[in-house]
Amino acid sequence: MMRIIYFINLIMISASMSYAQKSPFVIKEVVDTLAEKKSPGDFINSNYVFFEDDEYIATKTCSGEWGGTVKFKNKKSGIEYACSSSCPVMVNKMSGKYIVTSTLAHLRGSSRIIEIDNPQSMSVFKLSKPRKKHGVIIKYVGDDESKSMQGTRSLIDTIGVLTLASFPYQGELFHVVTDFHTTFLAKISDGKFVNVDTISEKSIWTYNPQVIRTTDNKYIIFFDNKETNGYIEILDNTIVLMRYK
Repeated sequence: MMRIIYFINLIMISASMSYAQKSPFVIKEVVDTLAEKKSPGDFINSNYVFFEDDEYIATKTCSGEWGGTVKFKNKKSGIEYACSSSCPVMVNKMSGKYIVTSTLAHLRGSSRIIEIDNPQSMSVFKLSKPRKKHGVIIKYVGDDESKSMQGTRSLIDTIGVLTLASFPYQGELFHVVTDFHTTFLAKISDGKFVNVDTISEKSIWTYNPQVIRTTDNKYIIFFDNKETNGYIEILDNTIVLMRYK
C-alpha cells in the first residue's frame, strides 16, 4: 500500500514540475499604495516614433469604435502604405515580417494581430474625400481610417479580450492579455490565445494602451481603470507588475 502511495505522489510531483517548466518567465506582483506614481515621462523611450527600421517609419491613428490605422512610410519613396487596425498598440519585427498588435476596449473588447510580409503590398494611404450635406462639406469620425486589409494575414481576431502588449523572447512572440477577469501571458496557436502563465488574478487594462521600449531594453506598459492602476515592466523573461491600488 505504501509503495502505491509513493508512486502516486511521485507521479503528482513529476506532473507539477512538468507544468511549471512550461513557463520560462519569472512573474512578480508588487502592490504599494504609498509609492509615488510613475508616468511615461519617467522612462527614457528608445524611439519616439511608433515603429522604425531601416526601410519604414510606422505611425498610427485611432478613432475608437470608428476604426484605426497603421501606416508604413517608405523612407526612400515617401509613399505611405496602410491597413485597418483598431487600434494599434505596437509593431514587432520577427524574421523579417511585421507583426501589428491592435486592441479596442469597446463593449466586450477585441484584439487583432496581423502579419505583414511586405508593407508595399498594402494599399497606398489616401485621405477620404469630404462629403457634402445640405451644401456643407463635412467629415465624420473615422472617415480617414483605412478599411483595407490588403497585404496582411490575420494571426488572431477575437472578442472578449484585450491585448496590452506583445514582445519577443527567445525567437517567439508573447502577448500580455486580459479577459476582464485575470491577466495572463499568452502565445498564439491555430488562431487562438494559449495561456502560458498568469500575470495577475486582477484584470489589468486601460482604454488607451501605451507601450514604452526603453533604452535599456525594457518594455513598460501603463494601465489605469477604476479598479486598479500602475504599470508592467518586462525585461527578458522577468515580468514585474507594479500596482498602486
